[in-house]
Amino acid sequence: MTTQGQAPAPGPLPPGWYADPAGHPQLRYWTGTKWTERTRPDVQAWVHGPRLVDVPGVFAYGRDPRQAAAARVGRESRQRALRYLMYAPLALVVLAVPAGIILTSIGLHGFPLWVVFIVLVLGACGWAGGWVPVGRVLWEQHGDRFGGAARRRKALPPPKPDMWRDLRSAGHVAAASRLDAAADHGELTDVDYVRVTRVIRQAQGDDDRLAAAAAEIEDAGAHAWLHASGQRDLPARLGEHDLMTGQVRLGVASRTGKNPATHAGQTFALDAEVLRTSLLVIGPPGSGKSRSFARPIVELLGLQTLTNMASVVVIDPRGDYALPGFFDVDIDPGNPESPWGFDLYGGARNPAEAADRLAGALLPPGVEPEADAAAHNALDAALSWFRERESRYPTLRELIAELDQGGPRLLVERLRLLDRPALVDLFDGPPDRRFSMREIDKPLRVRIALPEGAHPQAARILARLAVSQFVQTVSAPDVDRSIFKGLVVDDAGRFVDEYVVQGLQRARAANAGLILLAQSMREFPEDLRATVFANTGCKAVFAGIDPQDAAYIADFWGKQWVPETTVTTGQEHTTRSGTITGPPERRRSAQSLGRNTKRPGQLLALTGGSSVAHQRSVSTRPVERYVWSPSEIINEIPTGHALISLATADGFRTPPVLVDLRG
Repeated sequence: MTTQGQAPAPGPLPPGWYADPAGHPQLRYWTGTKWTERTRPDVQAWVHGPRLVDVPGVFAYGRDPRQAAAARVGRESRQRALRYLMYAPLALVVLAVPAGIILTSIGLHGFPLWVVFIVLVLGACGWAGGWVPVGRVLWEQHGDRFGGAARRRKALPPPKPDMWRDLRSAGHVAAASRLDAAADHGELTDVDYVRVTRVIRQAQGDDDRLAAAAAEIEDAGAHAWLHASGQRDLPARLGEHDLMTGQVRLGVASRTGKNPATHAGQTFALDAEVLRTSLLVIGPPGSGKSRSFARPIVELLGLQTLTNMASVVVIDPRGDYALPGFFDVDIDPGNPESPWGFDLYGGARNPAEAADRLAGALLPPGVEPEADAAAHNALDAALSWFRERESRYPTLRELIAELDQGGPRLLVERLRLLDRPALVDLFDGPPDRRFSMREIDKPLRVRIALPEGAHPQAARILARLAVSQFVQTVSAPDVDRSIFKGLVVDDAGRFVDEYVVQGLQRARAANAGLILLAQSMREFPEDLRATVFANTGCKAVFAGIDPQDAAYIADFWGKQWVPETTVTTGQEHTTRSGTITGPPERRRSAQSLGRNTKRPGQLLALTGGSSVAHQRSVSTRPVERYVWSPSEIINEIPTGHALISLATADGFRTPPVLVDLRG
């Protein structure tokens, strides 16, 4: 079937794979007479495609350096450059005499004196006005008119670099040829390229290690170092990804005047580098924060898992992330066909560690300190005694039986919330099918569905246990920090406690990040709200948030100095007697005044011998204004948009950017 809207192939071509005539970054099969619907990724074009990595939050792939430079040099920069260009002649005139006296005193005379004087004045004006960056942008935009285009037309297009140059230069030609063949036949995906390239780069400088890598490539080709799932791509992609830079495209930054010039009109994206600082997402139901925002982030972490660079755990209260074939471990207590269970102790290394996390998840919020200490001590004693006796941790029902003999009643009753037929199998199932949180130290995709409909209290305990175990795992001193670990928590306010909040900072140092989604900041415990807000580097706000949240976020983004112009108008009354004064053409009788009111000049109204003069004054002063005020956050974020600010692990922060998630 011929694809509509595509031009025929130029000239007779044999059947084969060619660049898509529609301009998409892919290959399309040509039968010799027509184009077909058969396509495959053009990895070669993708690898060597244009990229510009400069500002966090901007999608690097496909960026035009000219447009990026123009964005960096905004309208204010151009106006400043033009202003100092106008100052230069005035400075030359005003400074000529004093500069001549000074330069003559140091021995300069005649032509050299004037050359030095002009260079100094123009250099000072150029430095103050920023002429160099503005001139560079203007040249890049309009230099073609001065012969640059003709020179480029004569030059041959540069050949595409070799994708496997490191292998060939080291003498492993057979391995490079095997990968070239896979790319030519459409067997090499972007996931394969990033996974294989990562291993090759890690082996640079070690001849033995590189030789072993080349041998693996010769044997397995594009399947080398395949993920344990055997997958080389996700079953489906909702978002647009660039695995070379580890970015996912979320939308387009609006061209509003409140957006920074570096982002306005640019494609907006997130990557693991900003997710390391953790992300707080606030938006009411139906605002799109799950499907339009969190789902592409889950896809990004899932793809990076397939490249053996990440792990991801998703806490799913409502089934928004139930994607068939997407996860390696899909824990769903409400699905009797789900084979996976959950380790109650998360692979804890000692009973004290296990007791600490289990007690924190079991106890309700606001429990008295005495009851909290009693629960921790009772769990520690029960687990220590049982492990010493049995060389393992107890099952759920065994733990209840141990605590029934004298443990705190509150702790026993909370444990009994998990003693339900569907949940007992979850916690006490076969050990080889029981997920332990310590397994995320290797590339793994995990989804934990919560049985909120049938067991709401037990669902909350399970979520709090999973979240705290994640923080405990990534904070361990022996964790593998070469793998990014991401945790996505929907309705996070109900599942976050003090231990998790304190772990947000530790996660950043351990190459991990938490993505916390909530409908309002009021969902978080009151004593933790400020800490949650402060410890999450990235913020995203959706349309429809309440005024309290808007005030909280406006204060966080702070204020800035802006010029405020005040215009004052008024009237001045003057009493006159005798004749009308004014220019000669206006010295007429009162009877002719009505015929000349449209002539230029001051209009004098003869009413009892008085005149009226209108006055207007303009003043400008700097004032402090919110970057985004609470009312603007409430009223000026359109549906389908989000207001996002980012931070990197080295302390760089971007101003809030209004992003159209449907763009």
